[in-house]
Amino acid sequence: MAARIIPGVQVTVVKDVAPPQLAPSGVLGLVGLTEKTFEFTERASSWSRFLEVCGPASAYSMPEARLALANGVFELVIVPLASSVATKAVVSLPNADNDNFTLEARAPGIWANGFKLKVSHRGEKFDLEIKLPDGDTLEVHRNLEPAIVADFLEKASAVVRVDKTTIPPKRPKEGEYLLAGGQDASDTDYINALEALKDEPDVDMVLAAVQYFNDAEKVTKVYSAVISHCELMSADSKGRIGFGQVAPNATIQDATRMLTPLISDRFILLAPHGVVGAVAGRIGGLDFFQSPTFKTLSGISKLSRAIPLEEQGGLLKENVVPIVNQLGRGVIILRGLTTDGDQISVRRVADRAVRGVRMLGELFIGRLNDEDGRGALKQKLNEFLVQMEREGALVSSTDGKDPAFKVDVFSSQADFALGIVRVDVAVRPVRAIDFIYATIFVQL
Repeated sequence: MAARIIPGVQVTVVKDVAPPQLAPSGVLGLVGLTEKTFEFTERASSWSRFLEVCGPASAYSMPEARLALANGVFELVIVPLASSVATKAVVSLPNADNDNFTLEARAPGIWANGFKLKVSHRGEKFDLEIKLPDGDTLEVHRNLEPAIVADFLEKASAVVRVDKTTIPPKRPKEGEYLLAGGQDASDTDYINALEALKDEPDVDMVLAAVQYFNDAEKVTKVYSAVISHCELMSADSKGRIGFGQVAPNATIQDATRMLTPLISDRFILLAPHGVVGAVAGRIGGLDFFQSPTFKTLSGISKLSRAIPLEEQGGLLKENVVPIVNQLGRGVIILRGLTTDGDQISVRRVADRAVRGVRMLGELFIGRLNDEDGRGALKQKLNEFLVQMEREGALVSSTDGKDPAFKVDVFSSQADFALGIVRVDVAVRPVRAIDFIYATIFVQL
């Protein structure tokens, strides 16, 4: 600063370090088969946006998306699978000349296997009714004719489309036909797709939407890769939690076998099958320090399997999270646990603290390693952790003697020579009430 010669006042403005806001929690990285494929990830925070970017058939090939959005997830980061293994379910509809219409599912995977297509004649035209495997009607298309059926179904059906290379001039015969032949992607396809989430720093939850569960080894490999991905990103201060679910009709023994290689503080295994999207969405919709225990799930009219009371306790002992229909509450998460037995909310609070400390630390890279610089860093860290305490994420010890957090910022002479500042932080995440033990004294 140049010294003044003429008497007067010179003012120097020093800009304070203004930390940016952390990205919102509840961003779900979703990997799976979609109708539309795209080179990079796409984001969706509403159902209409999801259908726009992924295609209408993705509602069936990736049902986890609808449940996640219905339960309040902040945003989906969608990674479509590029797979040479996955195939679409198809069906051939013969006509009077034994020429075939070929209809195919709009998205690859096993999801459409068993869908029923009923053809009935109406004058010179025909109707096409599409039913779920259980017989419920999904779509009805009337007054079709061969010349227009391909273009009509392309616009009107979310389930099937016509292979335009197979459109004979006559309508198909009456009858009921089954879609078949759809195959899921390989475990390698799912594992490779997880790589795309490494470039999405705000993702804090990960779900691989596996379709085929009859191959337990494949599912375990995919879920193990999800755990590895979460641990790798957490080592880079981008903490994540993975989600998985048991196979359809899995018993407690099946769940235990599946769990053994999946024990981690960064993975949640759920039962019964079909609830994982709803649970991921519900957790994503909560404040990061709130427990999902006893929270109600939306969008599930009926569980794929009702878990008996005795089995609920057995699953919890194995750290598998049961989803149950409880009288007066609806469908709820019985207890929010990771597969190593800790509360989910504790891990999320710790991850939030890590992200905040890293964000603040990066603001001071390149600044002077002097007492003022270290003091400013400590002040910003204290401000951040005080805010977490005010939100209710951090708490003092139950006796009030130990504070909610401790921060120390220092640099030894050897560290100083190397440009190193060390930060020690201790935090005490809030924990949820999972059990209440009451004693009632009956007096005379």
